[in-house]
Amino acid sequence: MKLIKLTSINNTGDIYVNVEHIGHMYEVKEKISYGRVEVEAHTVVGTVTHNNGGFKVKETVKLIMKAAQL
Repeated sequence: MKLIKLTSINNTGDIYVNVEHIGHMYEVKEKISYGRVEVEAHTVVGTVTHNNGGFKVKETVKLIMKAAQL
């Protein structure tokens, strides 16, 4: 088992994910509405053990892949 530490976009703390249970991950672009940022750019990391849609984190897919050594 290998855990990696990811940072929540909501600044609610760190998220530790077992790399063997990552089911999907994708980047979401920043969303601007009426000249202000509504949604920051972030990455969604989903695990095969939960059906919650995934965790929203600050790290990019490339950084997660490097940390997980995938």
